[in-house]
Amino acid sequence: MLPLVNIALQAARDAAEALAHSSDRLDRVKVINNDPAEFLTSMDLASEKTILYHLEKAYPDHSFHSRASGLKQGKSGEPTWLIDPLLGNMNFAGGYPQFAVSVACQIDGVVQHAVVISPLVREEYTASRGRGTQLNSRRLRVGQATEISDCLISLDGDIADEVAVSMHREIMAANARPRISGCTPLDILNTACNRTQGGWAQTEPACSLAAVNLILQEAGGLIGSESGSPDLSSASELIFGNPKTFKQLTQIRSGL
Repeated sequence: MLPLVNIALQAARDAAEALAHSSDRLDRVKVINNDPAEFLTSMDLASEKTILYHLEKAYPDHSFHSRASGLKQGKSGEPTWLIDPLLGNMNFAGGYPQFAVSVACQIDGVVQHAVVISPLVREEYTASRGRGTQLNSRRLRVGQATEISDCLISLDGDIADEVAVSMHREIMAANARPRISGCTPLDILNTACNRTQGGWAQTEPACSLAAVNLILQEAGGLIGSESGSPDLSSASELIFGNPKTFKQLTQIRSGL
């Protein structure tokens, strides 16, 4: 395993272990920002501190961009680490066991390495660009479904606007089976594992998507904007799946 990935794994494992322990004592967790768009808890910051301790110790010249505290600029030309210290933090705060730690390494503007750990289900995802992706050392590939009929399709349950309601209706009309986890990045991982065969959601911060996007792509999946574009920089929505289900979900979205 590459040194960058080993360091990221060590950092994520320590943070994930602390989150697992804290999930049994939620009375000690403080909500710092209760705005759903910027929800933040004391464990977001504690997890971030643990991750940064390992990464900064190993790579003091690198840059670090965390969803919790923003960008810490390093030396020009050095890699940037993209961190979400607590994916699914609203799930975590509510005692719902769908949360994880996410660490990605971006080199020359391209994400090259990814680590995601979901501690309560003991799952460790790793990926390096061009080298494939693994779950607990087992190689991952997306499923081979050719249409969404009878497939499990992830949906974003945190919004109820016209598009969300219409997507739910159209996916049901296509005889697919919607699933809602409360954490879009974990939905993307479920598609990489072929537990689900695709999904639709509102977009997420770049730090939250960096690792899971690489994992999905290395597993043979696709992710794009509401128009199907692979450029997510201006996307307001996300569509993901294997190549066939991605195309069908994009067609459903374009027909709304």
